[in-house]
Amino acid sequence: MEKAILGLLVLGGLCAGLQLRNGAYEDFVVRITEGVPVKDCRIVLDNLEETLTTASQYLFSALDSRAFLRSATVLLPPTWPDSCASSPVASGSGEAPDVTVLPRGPTRGRIFTQQSLGCGQPGDQIYLAYESLMQRDGTLARSLVKEFAMYRYGVFEEQGYYSDPIYPMCFYDDQNKKAKATGCSDHPINDLGICTSDSKTPYNTTKMVSAVARSSIMFAAEAPQVSMFCDDGNHDRFAPTKHNSMCQRRSVLDVILKHQDFNSNNQINNVNNDQLVDTTIRITYKKQNLTRYVFVLENTKDMMQRDSWNYLRLALKYWALTTMPDNSEVGIVLAEDTSKKLLDIVSVKNNNKDEGSNRDKFYSKIPYTPTDTLRPGCLDCAIKDAADMLIERTKNHGAANNVIVVIAAGMNPSEQLTKVMEKVKKAKIKVATITYPTMMRSDLLNPLAEQTGGVAYTVFERKLNVDTTLLSTYFELKNALNDIVQRFYSGTIADLPIEIHRREITDDGRSSITGSFMFDTTVGKPSQFTFFTHNSVTPLIKSLKLVSPSLQTFSERNDRYLDLKMIRLTANISESGTWTYSVEPYPGNPQPHFLQVTATPISATAPVVRARFWTHKNQPNGPLILLVEVKKGEIPVLGAKVEVTVTKPEINGSYPHKNHLELLDTGAGDPDITKGDGVYTRYFSASDSGPGLYNFEVVVTDNGNTAYTWTDSAKFDDNKPCCGSTIASSGVTPVSPFQRVLPKITMMVTSQDIAAEGQVPAGRIGDLKSHVIPEDMKARLSWTAPDMSGHTVSRYDIKYASSVQDITDGFETVAKSWDNAQPFPLAPGSETTFTIDMSQNKDLLDKPLYFAIKAYPKFSSDLSGPVSNWIRVLVPSPPPPPTVPPTSPSHEQPFWPNSNANSVGVNPVSPSISKTMGVGLELILPIVIGFILLIILLIVYCYFCILKKRHHRDHHKKSSGSIKNDKLSSTITIVPSSPQNVPQTQNTYAAADMPDPHQIGVPVKYEYEEDTKKRYSLVNQQEQQLIEELKQQQMAQRELGTPNNGYQGLSVISSSTLNRNGHTLSPYNSWSASQLLHEHERRHSPLEAMDDQMSPHQDLMMTAPDHMSLNGQNMDHMSLNGHHVPDHYQSQHVPPPVPPLPAFNNGYPVNYNIYGVHQGNQQGHPIYQSMQRSGEPLVPFNPSLQGSLSSVNSGDKKRRNVTMV
Repeated sequence: MEKAILGLLVLGGLCAGLQLRNGAYEDFVVRITEGVPVKDCRIVLDNLEETLTTASQYLFSALDSRAFLRSATVLLPPTWPDSCASSPVASGSGEAPDVTVLPRGPTRGRIFTQQSLGCGQPGDQIYLAYESLMQRDGTLARSLVKEFAMYRYGVFEEQGYYSDPIYPMCFYDDQNKKAKATGCSDHPINDLGICTSDSKTPYNTTKMVSAVARSSIMFAAEAPQVSMFCDDGNHDRFAPTKHNSMCQRRSVLDVILKHQDFNSNNQINNVNNDQLVDTTIRITYKKQNLTRYVFVLENTKDMMQRDSWNYLRLALKYWALTTMPDNSEVGIVLAEDTSKKLLDIVSVKNNNKDEGSNRDKFYSKIPYTPTDTLRPGCLDCAIKDAADMLIERTKNHGAANNVIVVIAAGMNPSEQLTKVMEKVKKAKIKVATITYPTMMRSDLLNPLAEQTGGVAYTVFERKLNVDTTLLSTYFELKNALNDIVQRFYSGTIADLPIEIHRREITDDGRSSITGSFMFDTTVGKPSQFTFFTHNSVTPLIKSLKLVSPSLQTFSERNDRYLDLKMIRLTANISESGTWTYSVEPYPGNPQPHFLQVTATPISATAPVVRARFWTHKNQPNGPLILLVEVKKGEIPVLGAKVEVTVTKPEINGSYPHKNHLELLDTGAGDPDITKGDGVYTRYFSASDSGPGLYNFEVVVTDNGNTAYTWTDSAKFDDNKPCCGSTIASSGVTPVSPFQRVLPKITMMVTSQDIAAEGQVPAGRIGDLKSHVIPEDMKARLSWTAPDMSGHTVSRYDIKYASSVQDITDGFETVAKSWDNAQPFPLAPGSETTFTIDMSQNKDLLDKPLYFAIKAYPKFSSDLSGPVSNWIRVLVPSPPPPPTVPPTSPSHEQPFWPNSNANSVGVNPVSPSISKTMGVGLELILPIVIGFILLIILLIVYCYFCILKKRHHRDHHKKSSGSIKNDKLSSTITIVPSSPQNVPQTQNTYAAADMPDPHQIGVPVKYEYEEDTKKRYSLVNQQEQQLIEELKQQQMAQRELGTPNNGYQGLSVISSSTLNRNGHTLSPYNSWSASQLLHEHERRHSPLEAMDDQMSPHQDLMMTAPDHMSLNGQNMDHMSLNGHHVPDHYQSQHVPPPVPPLPAFNNGYPVNYNIYGVHQGNQQGHPIYQSMQRSGEPLVPFNPSLQGSLSSVNSGDKKRRNVTMV
């Protein structure tokens, strides 16, 4: 859907009221804010008068009799009684403050100046903490002169700042081979040890300057002997001060004398003579009580564009009924062929809003339709009559904030109009303009606002079809009139409601549209939830619903302003938290709807989030700077998202060019001056889209609940001056979610403007820093990618030299380029790093070098930005090998000495681990690539491991089918032993269920060679269980007196065998070769010979039993060593003798169970009891039988050698 265009232009003359006339400044304005305790009003005002008087004298001396303060106005809060002032209190005329006295001390010190523009440009405001006025302080006047120079002339401080890498407290002077304090003076500066000692020495510039020094005010204004600014004779051009960085190393006095105040017309006659001048300041006390508005409306046919005139009448009616405050007066003049007064100035104070009031008279005087004349209206005639009306009213009824509101379809410049504007400026009347409904003349109305310090808006009518205008035109016109009241209100700004949520609703196919907004604790009633609809007769809306944070629902409508195309909900919107709403519009509506939520600050001191938008050019033909200030009360909001939507409308009403810019608070110096001051900036260039009319719409949000501000309890340390490249605070606090939509700025950009700005260098890098990595012989440079007049960087030119003068003055001629590599260009505002590798140029090691950078934009390969700030880099040679004795330490110092906390820099001789951890692209990319390759290799390795395990599992299933059918968890190895070798006094324990050749005294063939670890664990676990069962059986037999006549033909060898060096030894490890050979020969026998030698017991044992219990498990058969016992193994056998223990030099006890073999009664164990049938006695094996059961079961008839055993 099409949108209306609204534009706002706030002209940069923030200190336009302050003027230098005949060598004296007049109308210097100081505003006391709400929140300053009224009980201290007399003390504050008395000390303020003394401070202003002393400051006037000090300024006169500092400027060599060129200027002083002649008059000042102190604006009192509306809540203060007139008795606080020492003279009568008059009514204010809308004076703009130069100094604001805050109710609490800011974290930036007792007094500071907010500067958002470049060198030689005016500051935004001087802020003063009221605590500074609670006692007499002679240094406060000197500090005020210093801040006045920054505010009026655009100079900057010449001191260093604590922990500031750009503007440090100390720097190293290679010429004199010593560290120096950053500053400017006509005599040497004593650093008081802050540059050479590790002690926490207070930073006191008053004590640092010489007792006979006279400069500089920008370094030590509080010193009583200092009375001058640094000039070209004593200015240190190469000191890393903020003034040198911002003003191209010009002296402070040179910048001041180049200011427009000191041209030939303003020079006082007594400069450099002996004439006495009274520098006493005259102070007037005022209160802003009243605002007068005179509307100048063009009444021609050009004002009738479909519904445009009707929308104007509706918007002015709503403004008169609800928006205009009670302390207002209003009148109307029509601009036709001549001027026509419709309504003389009338007051609406104490006027009820019923029928017949002056509010009704105002909008009722507006004609229903404009005239049919095609000639432009006589604006100069109408403006002249409006000015005469305000001047006459002021004479008769006193001063007020006089404002002329001009609404017309553009203007044609003329000599008559110029003369009228001179009269308006002389009467201190401000002009607010609204170019509406279209630009039918040669120019916008913006110049009228520029000349008077007013504001300018542009609202273009947007059509739906040939007969209908879009509702967005009315919505934007209504908001423009509301913003005029916000700008010129006489009183506490907290009295007026602010918009906290806005949304456009169009027909996108949804039957219900929902949303939410945050209602924080700083706002409350009166508050309104307003829905704008085009059709006021039958609104195309089904329902409106609003739900509070406590889930209370509001849906009752209020149609009081339905004829003004507004529907309100009768709701008590005061509960803090997240409110939700739902809207059900009828489908098929081509007109948009708008939803708007307003609320009022709960008190005059409530810290409400506010934002303002303005533009500026640091040079007449320079690039355009967009600036947005975001504050919560008087404290800056950091981390906010400030997005500017730039559109360029065409004649046919289309928007072919649309761009989004995010403003930045980087403190890089161009265009953003200081980081953390709540001012977000960005350059804009129209070179890509060409000349034409441009609109700038700003939306400020909390950036996904990441915005924050300083804590109220944050205090300022006087020993740490603030603020250089950034503003730091001792504490921060998050900001509640918010949304602020600012009025648009609309301006015309010509082809001459585009050509001129392309010739002005911009995009200076002002935050170049370095970090030395001595162990790698490298130095890492870092900076913020500059904004190249609205373009991105195409390339950088990095150069170095052996002295500061060569890198600054001789960047193009003397300095050498670093050609080994080039930085990668990034988007404006991005952190950029580049590594200087000295290993490729080892002849540069151990030498102090000075680096600087220039950036080149994409649109031009020849025009570069200014040279950056310089940095000193000293990369030492690598340390000698450990065998070489250490050499004496180097006396070279880094760029900023790192000897104490008051200096900033990196000592290249003493690297730290934390500082060598670089995060440049050249380090990050190899790490990321290596990590990805490592992950791929691990995945491949795991994949093949899974395949291998599957292969072994399949092979195991095929080779051990009989074991799977066995219900035992593992194999039992039963070793037969001869009766003659078995002592009858020992107990026999059950074997483990998973025998291993290295744990059991009989070598067996095991099917699971790859599962050794599992086998060991199962053996030990089940063996111990069997041993415990045998012990219990033996104890039971002894108690019952059972004779020891059990079976002694089986010897079960457990895993508790001989251990050596923590490892279990098998017979292979513990027997001698002769023992192994004897056992092999004893066991070797043909399988056929076993049939005739089976004992009755063996016949009984080898016969398949009906049931066998082993270790608590049921078995259908007996499995020996993992094999079935053959049916033909039925003859009598006697187990072979167990070989004797191996001999060791150290010996073992006689009863040491080195293999875990225990002889004795085995009848009590269930395994042996289950082998008996019908009470038959067990018959021992035939001792002449050779060969183990494993050999018999395997069916192997081959002769084995010792190695196979």
